[in-house]
Amino acid sequence: MKKNNTIIIIITFCICSLLLSGCWDKVELNERAYVISLGLDDIGDMLEVTYTIPNLPVITAQSGGEATKFIKVTKDKTLVEANKNFGKKSNLRINFDHTKVVIFGSSFLEDSYNLRKVLDHFDRNPEYAKSLLLLATKDSARELLESVPNGEETTGIYLSQVFINNSLETISADTIELGDFISEMYSSKGNGVMPNIVFKENEVIVDGLAIIKDYKLNGWLEDKYITPFSWVLGKGKNSVVLVNMDGILVPYEISELHTKMRFDIVDDLLSIKIAVKTEGDIAEFILNDKNKLFDNEYIKEIEDRIAEQMEKEIEELLDITQEGYGLDIVGAFNKLKTSNRKVWKLTKDDWQNFYRAASTEVNCRVNIRRVGLSK
Repeated sequence: MKKNNTIIIIITFCICSLLLSGCWDKVELNERAYVISLGLDDIGDMLEVTYTIPNLPVITAQSGGEATKFIKVTKDKTLVEANKNFGKKSNLRINFDHTKVVIFGSSFLEDSYNLRKVLDHFDRNPEYAKSLLLLATKDSARELLESVPNGEETTGIYLSQVFINNSLETISADTIELGDFISEMYSSKGNGVMPNIVFKENEVIVDGLAIIKDYKLNGWLEDKYITPFSWVLGKGKNSVVLVNMDGILVPYEISELHTKMRFDIVDDLLSIKIAVKTEGDIAEFILNDKNKLFDNEYIKEIEDRIAEQMEKEIEELLDITQEGYGLDIVGAFNKLKTSNRKVWKLTKDDWQNFYRAASTEVNCRVNIRRVGLSK
């Protein structure tokens, strides 16, 4: 009996020792460098990496000071080596658990090797969240991260909030997240888009799209095409279509939008038909003529005019993607794969050429649901 009691005491002591002892590899919060945003630029044969790190003692009011962020820059042949070099410039241990944004400078994107290498690193390393936002800039990523938009000190947090809070008005954030982008690169053999951001008039703004072809920067799509691009993707809720009705500018705010693509082979050419169906509201008219909005014939005329405007903008976008870039950035290939396997099998091995020569037809249907409460 005594022996059993002794054994129980020893086991209890061992368990308590394990529970009460600290973790051997424990690192305090104030000993970590939490990277909020990461910038990548190509400097000759070197990779320049810019890190934005919040100054936690200042942010949490544990110490005085004005700077709420640190900017660190390292250079090396690869991102792995650059991250290792970070420790030579800081007494903090680098950490990517809370990274929000990765920004690619144009110099970085001009070399396909860079993007393929870095995406592979992100994909292999579980420390990077698959929800990371990927953005491009015509300028250097370092210059952008060193900017201070609207008095905000931490550019990475500001940028992530821009896309999350305004994703319905711009491009839905899931089209630029790391996990989705990597999947898109695999399925399209290195083709895709990233939002282009610029620092202008003390603000960081979205200004069009970077076109990626074969894992390399192929060009820039103007900002005016972002909205029709989102319509083709089946997104773009809360976007606005502006039409001129006899001198009156009428804004139509989209509340619901659904897009369908149909594919066929006609005379050995690919035929793509895009149908966009929307519902929305007239957000503004003109005071003295507001009774017109209760005339069904006039409403129908506005709906037709809006549909024509949307069709025109989408057709312009398709012309540029087909003739200008010869590149399917609107996701037609993936939609074809799930909707018409017969046509997909006929075109998949030479998809870009089929897409470039395809005939397109756009049809938009507009339903004005609300025109206001007053009459």
